[in-house]
Amino acid sequence: MDITAVDSAAVLGTSRLHKASAAAKVAAFTLVLTTVVVTSDVFVLFSALALLVSLAVGMRLPLRRMLPLALYPAVFAAVFAFASAPSVLSAVLIIGKAVTAALGGVILMFATPYPQVFAIVQRFVPGIVGDALLMTYRSLFLLAEKLTNLTTAVKLRSGLAAGQPVRAFRATTRSLGGLLLYSLDLSQREYDVLRLRGYEGRLRVRAIPSADRAMDRAVVVGAAGLLAITIIVRTMPDALGAYTWIFATLTILTLLVTAITRWRKS
Repeated sequence: MDITAVDSAAVLGTSRLHKASAAAKVAAFTLVLTTVVVTSDVFVLFSALALLVSLAVGMRLPLRRMLPLALYPAVFAAVFAFASAPSVLSAVLIIGKAVTAALGGVILMFATPYPQVFAIVQRFVPGIVGDALLMTYRSLFLLAEKLTNLTTAVKLRSGLAAGQPVRAFRATTRSLGGLLLYSLDLSQREYDVLRLRGYEGRLRVRAIPSADRAMDRAVVVGAAGLLAITIIVRTMPDALGAYTWIFATLTILTLLVTAITRWRKS
């Protein structure tokens, strides 16, 4: 995963979803995640997936980068489903839940700068845990740059281009070992800097206010409505279970209309 590309999409994006408050997007993601956990109907689950894809398409988020990230959990879910699912339908439900939950998280990542998500999480976790999350985020960029430089050096000096894979493998393992030592040294230096600057157990991040309150309401109400439908279908499966395909059809039509509208504007 190219974390710099994710961060650039989150910080530099100009869609209405980017302008919504982090609190609203985190609340909507929590509701979607609850929907995924609660639902036992395949049509409802794929309706949620279609709505998330429609949101990403409508907000012009980079789907080419997002979809591979959302599909990674499907590999592990498929292994689990193959080992434990009693039927094909149950296996599809397990894999669909993994992909839907992952896509919701990926949309949140691509539409919200991590420090703003951290500002929300910071309110509910111990201080040391919240600070560790924030400093880890910063360190990832430093390590990513270091890894890029090491990879370039390996390609230039290991003879990989000359057809010497063994030599290249040795150089790569040594470089990764050096990267590990560098990460340990980096963590110690960051801790020392924080102590010198008077760190007392809490880093404060100021939440950026919403620039589009209508979008705040839209994402929360939409996610809450999806959860409400899921709960109704779950509690009354005999009365409504036979009609959930209608909801799935409507959401797929929404996705098609959104995709066509975006294609015409591009």
